[in-house]
Amino acid sequence: MIYLLFLYNPVDFADYLYKTQDFRRAALEYERIGFLSLSDTLLASYCLLKAGEALLKTGEPSRAARIYLFGIRNIPAFWEKFTYGLLRARFAQEDFYAVDSLAELLQNTDLKWHATIYRSFSLALKGDLDKAKKYLSLLKKTPLRDSALMLFTKPLKSRNPFLSAGLSFILPGAGQAYCGRWADAGQSFLITFLMGGSALYYLFFDTTKGSTPKGVITGTLAALFWLGNIYGAFNSALDYNDYENRKKEEELRNLLECFDLEPEIKRP
Repeated sequence: MIYLLFLYNPVDFADYLYKTQDFRRAALEYERIGFLSLSDTLLASYCLLKAGEALLKTGEPSRAARIYLFGIRNIPAFWEKFTYGLLRARFAQEDFYAVDSLAELLQNTDLKWHATIYRSFSLALKGDLDKAKKYLSLLKKTPLRDSALMLFTKPLKSRNPFLSAGLSFILPGAGQAYCGRWADAGQSFLITFLMGGSALYYLFFDTTKGSTPKGVITGTLAALFWLGNIYGAFNSALDYNDYENRKKEEELRNLLECFDLEPEIKRP
């Protein structure tokens, strides 16, 4: 029924689907119209660009990238917009090296500001914070830009796995405490201390029959817990670093969403 209402102009129907956030169906309609209207470069570029945007919103950056590549090759008059769309698709795919290269192509276009924002964040996400700050500092000063620079400058917390393991080698639980896992630290210290203390008691102080086997068993368990505590301390540091990296990445992505980076696609 709705389709019949828009039959006289299929683009109206595609726009309606996009406006109502039915992005998957909107992408199909835009693709169909765009590929059938290549002789009309204005209409084809509009539809294919909108198709790419709709696909990005549905989480299909690979399909969007194919459309943008088609536009770059077949509608050269709008290569800047298709290149920017491809840059956004590559960013969604976490192909940060491609983002850096595509942003360089857009430096002398009207999309320089948008491309540089993506370039800076892609560099930050792959760990090249100095280069990220370099590009971002070239842009006009704004509160959002300054917030991004502060986040790029913020040191990443980390723990040395070997130091953590070494601390637990000296004192069971110390490595876990170094990584902020106080409950694990207390548990490691208590179990190892109790097992080790029991072994010493049975081996050197208990004179009753059968104390030696008990000392050997508790001593073996103490050694196993001690080794496990060292291994656990090493992994605690790795987990700590992984958590901090994910936290930093989430902060970066949340801040990126605050920038107005969606392209303006005007209908002909």
